[in-house]
Amino acid sequence: MRHAVGPAERMAEICARHGAPLTVFLEAEECAAFEKHAVELKRFLGHDPAALIREQIGRLSARGHDVQLHLHPEWRGAGWRDGQWALHPEQKTVDGLFQTQAEVTEYIARRKGMVEEMCGAGKSGRRVRAYRAGAFCAQPGEKLLAALAENGILIDSSVVKGLHGPGHAFDYRRAPSAKGPWRVKRDVVTEDQTGPVWEFPVYSVMGRRLNQLTPQRLRAKFSRNAPKDRRNEMMGELGVRPGNPFALLKFMWQPVPIKLDYHNLSTAALMRMIRSAPKPANGAPDVLMLIGHTKEHVDDARFDQLLGAIGREPGLKVVTLDHLAGLVEAGLPQGEKLERKP
Repeated sequence: MRHAVGPAERMAEICARHGAPLTVFLEAEECAAFEKHAVELKRFLGHDPAALIREQIGRLSARGHDVQLHLHPEWRGAGWRDGQWALHPEQKTVDGLFQTQAEVTEYIARRKGMVEEMCGAGKSGRRVRAYRAGAFCAQPGEKLLAALAENGILIDSSVVKGLHGPGHAFDYRRAPSAKGPWRVKRDVVTEDQTGPVWEFPVYSVMGRRLNQLTPQRLRAKFSRNAPKDRRNEMMGELGVRPGNPFALLKFMWQPVPIKLDYHNLSTAALMRMIRSAPKPANGAPDVLMLIGHTKEHVDDARFDQLLGAIGREPGLKVVTLDHLAGLVEAGLPQGEKLERKP
C-alpha cells in the first residue's frame, strides 16, 4: 500500500487537476505472486495487496489513465516464507526465462491479458501496447521483441542511453540516441528499419555520479517508502563504506546517464533538460520520455509544481504511451508534436 497504491492514487489526483494523463507500468509478475499468496499476505499484512491493486487499476483506467506492461523476471516462481519474499535474482531477463520463442510469446500474452483484464478491456477496449523491462534489463531481447510484436505491443521503453548494468546484464552505451525513437527487431539498441517494435528510450544526459546526489534523489531513494533491502543496496552502489576515500571519489566521478526522472531531480533541473533537448531530425516525432517510481513519490507538492510548469511551457503536452502507440499504429505521422509524458 505504502510503496505503490497510495502514491499512485495521489499522483493520479494531481494529474487530474492539471488535465494530464498518467501512464502506469504495472508489474504483472509481482502482482501474480501477490494473488498466488493472497491468503498468507492478508494474514500477515491485514490486507490483500493484489485486490487493492486490481481495484486501483480498474479505477485509473476508467478515469482515462494509461496502464502498460512491466515485468521483473525474478518474481516468476517467487515464494512467501517466514514473512518475506524469496525471489530468483538470477532471472534477469524475459529471454532467459524460457528456451523457446513460443514459450516467451505465450508468457507475454498471459501477462498482457492479465493487465488488460484488470483494466476492463472487454468493456473499455483498452489494450496493452507498451512494455518496460524490470531494472531496464531488456537485452539480449530477440525473443522478447518477437513476443511483443506477436502480441500487438508496439513500443518498448527500456533503454537509457549510456546505462550499463552490473555483470553485463545490459549495455545501452551504443544506443542510437538518448531521445529516439528507433525501430528494433533483435536488440533494443540496434536500429532496424524492418523492426516491428519502436524503442522510445527514457531521456537522459550524461553526467557524473556526483551529479546524482541531489536532495530530491536522496530523499526519494532513502525514504521510508523504499524497501530496506533496496536502501542497503543503494548504499553499496554509492560506495558508502569505511576507509579508502580516494576510491569513493573515483567512484563518484564515474560517468553516468542522468535520467529525466521527476522523483530524483528538481523541477528547475527537469525543465532545463526538457528545454535543452535536441530537436528531432528528419521530421521524427518530438518526444521526451520521463520516468518516476511510486516508491520514490514522497513530495506531492513538487510533482504538482512540475505539471504546472509543463502546462505553462509553450509547445509542451503530456501524452500517454497508449497515445504514442496509436501514432505508431497509424504510421507515425512525420513532424507531429507529441511530447512529454510523466
